[in-house]
Amino acid sequence: MQALWQDVRFGFRMLMKNRLISLVCIVALALGIGANAAIFSMAEAFLLHPVPFENADRYIALLDKHAQSQGGGGFAEIDFVPIAPATYFDWKKQAKSFDRITGYMWDEPQKIQVFHVAADFFETIGVPPMMGRAFLPEEEEAGKDQEIILSHALWEQRYASDPNILGKNIKVDGKSFTVVGVMKKGFSYPMPAEAWLPMSFTTKDRGRRDNRWVFPVGRLAPGVSFEQASAEMQGITKQQADAFPDTNRGFRIAPTLLRNYMTSDLTRQYMVLLLGAVGFVLLIACANVANVQFARVTGRVGEFAIRSAMGGSRWQIVRQLLVESILLSLGGAILGLFFAQWNIDMILAHMPPDVAKFVAGWKSIRLDTDAFLFAIGISVASGILSGILPSLISSHTNVAGTLKEGGRGTSVGRERHRMRAALVIGEVTLALVLLVGAGLLVRSFQGLLSVNEGYSPSTLLTMNMSLPETQYGTEAQRLNFHEQVRARVSEIPGIQEASLVTHVPYSDGGYIDPQAFAIEGQPLTQRDETRDAINEVASPSYFHVMNIGLRDGRYLLDSDGATAPKVAVVSASLVHKYFNGQNPLGHKIKFGKEDSENPWMTIVGVVGDLHYSWISREDVPTIYRAARQSPPSYTTLVLRTNGDPLKFVSTVREKIAVVDPNLPMYNIKSMDKVITEGIVGIAYIAVMMTVLGVIALTLACVGIFGVMSYSVSERTHEIGIRMSQGAQTKDILALVLNGGMRMTLLGLAIGLPISYALSKTMSGLLFDVKATDPFAFLVLPFILTAVAAIACYLPARRAASLDPLRALRHD
Repeated sequence: MQALWQDVRFGFRMLMKNRLISLVCIVALALGIGANAAIFSMAEAFLLHPVPFENADRYIALLDKHAQSQGGGGFAEIDFVPIAPATYFDWKKQAKSFDRITGYMWDEPQKIQVFHVAADFFETIGVPPMMGRAFLPEEEEAGKDQEIILSHALWEQRYASDPNILGKNIKVDGKSFTVVGVMKKGFSYPMPAEAWLPMSFTTKDRGRRDNRWVFPVGRLAPGVSFEQASAEMQGITKQQADAFPDTNRGFRIAPTLLRNYMTSDLTRQYMVLLLGAVGFVLLIACANVANVQFARVTGRVGEFAIRSAMGGSRWQIVRQLLVESILLSLGGAILGLFFAQWNIDMILAHMPPDVAKFVAGWKSIRLDTDAFLFAIGISVASGILSGILPSLISSHTNVAGTLKEGGRGTSVGRERHRMRAALVIGEVTLALVLLVGAGLLVRSFQGLLSVNEGYSPSTLLTMNMSLPETQYGTEAQRLNFHEQVRARVSEIPGIQEASLVTHVPYSDGGYIDPQAFAIEGQPLTQRDETRDAINEVASPSYFHVMNIGLRDGRYLLDSDGATAPKVAVVSASLVHKYFNGQNPLGHKIKFGKEDSENPWMTIVGVVGDLHYSWISREDVPTIYRAARQSPPSYTTLVLRTNGDPLKFVSTVREKIAVVDPNLPMYNIKSMDKVITEGIVGIAYIAVMMTVLGVIALTLACVGIFGVMSYSVSERTHEIGIRMSQGAQTKDILALVLNGGMRMTLLGLAIGLPISYALSKTMSGLLFDVKATDPFAFLVLPFILTAVAAIACYLPARRAASLDPLRALRHD
């Protein structure tokens, strides 16, 4: 231990003796370690702690999936489907692998997000209210569900942390509810819950199998594994499929750990990509530091020879150099933690609040103890990795030859040169792979933006309205409200056209759930076959506002009212996918099964597709129903303006207040903002990959510059001889440039096939980008080559400007 402590003190003195070189190494390692610590903190939050309660591994999301994915070639299969109430109660009785199965359902979007939950919901997940009580079993009965539990944030913001809130009546969607509880701070499950109501069932609901709206969650019984529970549920659902083939057709259960369900496959794939990218950055930093170490130890060969001559072992030399390398790395870790905290602060600060509340684990992103230990661990590993080769090679010393000749021209020197060149080649290879990955993601983000340019989103204003059932319980009341609002806002100077629709593209983060539908006379013949489409209720003006082109037939018309035959307009992708070349006009479709109570609608038109969901690379089939025939309670007002849409907000509010002064308008945004917020996750990944790519490019070129500069110093005597024998400036430039560019081109040659393989692997994460994208595979390698050429040119110019006489005298 005493010897190790002596090595530490001596190593610290040696590093302080070469302060500039040590600082360069510390900064390079800080970039790599800091980036790794920041991404580790994100991965820990998203992948390990996305659920805001303990023992998350014991909870299973018991949802169905479509037997055949209908996502249209999406980035990842996000295809979970809720179950019917009758199925939910069957599972609660039959499943033995769970000590509890509870459930919840989404409420219609409101100004605040409300969820309906089972009476035993909070008891099952083990999170009781901070104040008050949870729901009682009898409150699951229809007509007795008049209680509400508030989130801590809603209690603070809306009710000023009123300590006497329990027992008070508040209104939600025009209905009165009694506050019976307040949850603890930070609890928001299901996301983004702000309040909870009892999930009530009528007697008819409890027997229904054709209406899916329950999201069940099971808590594993003690001693039961996920695999055992999954196998049992597969058996139960197979029995149900055999007993009720009509309602269970096309679905299969997909038990999933709750934390995995909360984050989705897409999030995990992106986090693996980022973890790999920061790993590459750290390897490049380690290669840079290793090259610096090679340069440092070259000047210390005499010291090592003397140590050996005085009885020092090779292990002692290796240990001394590794200690110095680890000290550099620990210095990088200290600086890197500050860099990581800055990164996390930047990431958290730029996420829109309307998006952050939907991101599982977002609130738990921080530099915690695990991240600190991770940073220390990788710093020690980096120190060993960056120091092992220089220490092993330099410790292999020919004592007699070194003391006699200074080590010049020895086999150790040649081996050291080959290793430095190999490290530079590796840096260029890794930098290219990172740059190509970043380029592909940037191109994907640009594609997601440009696909929406067809309807000029910069001049569209959107806002949500949710009509309370107490005031707008009938279709006639809702229709009257919609018509008045459209008429009044259309009068505003600068508003070119007003329209209504259920959802606009990329709203709700792009997670628009398609619904099953039937085609008259074309029953499903295969057990696993399904048809589904986005269900949109739209006013006739919506097609003009969004520049949706007519392909065949006609648009929806104002004459498509309550007394007219039910009609629908479908997207071209639906016709292509489900009509097998037939003309769809005149065919009848309905949402749900053929025997459902929903009315048949006659297809009167085919229109072009809008890209509603960034999750799907291909257009998702869409059915547009007439708003006058099915006026919804939840809708989005879409206004085409002649300039900045936000300047019309106050005037629009005033016009709507004339119709209903108590109706709140929310999610008031330009369509541009809806789109950017919808794909902000992709933007984050693209930006982070770009930053990592730039860091990698910088480190690689600094590595090339350092190696070439040191090479020039080593070859000063040789350059002097060449110049004395008539070599011109251009010859010396070419000599040095050729050495550096050979390493660069070899790194490119290795990196390009690796980058191509990466692009094929990433294809599921990209939108409208080919695996052989010219920008990624031509422009970015050219940029890397150009920057590397500059890094080679600077030492080459210095070599060409040497004085031959001084160079010949150089030792």
